[in-house]
Amino acid sequence: MSRQHQTSELKTRIMKVALHHFSDVGVERTNVGKILQGAECSVGSLYHHFGNKEGIAEALFIDGVDQFNTALLRALLPQQTAKAGITATVTFCCEWVTDKSQLAAFLLSREIKLSESAKQELRELDSQFNRALYTWFIPHVKSRTLLELPADITMALISGPTLEYSRLWLSGRSHTAPGDVAAILSEAAWQAVKNNGTGAAQP
Repeated sequence: MSRQHQTSELKTRIMKVALHHFSDVGVERTNVGKILQGAECSVGSLYHHFGNKEGIAEALFIDGVDQFNTALLRALLPQQTAKAGITATVTFCCEWVTDKSQLAAFLLSREIKLSESAKQELRELDSQFNRALYTWFIPHVKSRTLLELPADITMALISGPTLEYSRLWLSGRSHTAPGDVAAILSEAAWQAVKNNGTGAAQP
């Protein structure tokens, strides 16, 4: 096993253990010693790779966003029709939240205070992600299959209800997993953004 692979494996293990503790008690109340014990790593290794506990949280957040973006695009980009794309997007989000509930709750918690460098890294990830979304969506807008709206409004209409329902489920206020209502949320998203022939005025 190469040194690079060992390093990557160690960092992944630290983040996995940290996520478990962050989910239980939050970042602020997590004891670094618990992470060290669970990840079977030294203090020096942890601080070398992440700087401190907050650095682990930042790295976990960025890695989670990157994982989500990459997997969502993998689900969306092969779709040929607008409806199939909307359905694939919402279904993916619902199933991802259900399957990765700890990570989803962490990303949606808004607990993380990001450094400027982390914010910049996220902006770059978002820029790449948004360009890929735009490339897929624009032909369907030009063909008038989808309403012509600003990209942020389109995404809010597609993902907003799913995000809100996911928060309800993750907080225990709903008992039906998002993956089990994906069809309902997908249809709602499609109805919200499809062009019925009348078009839509730009705000």
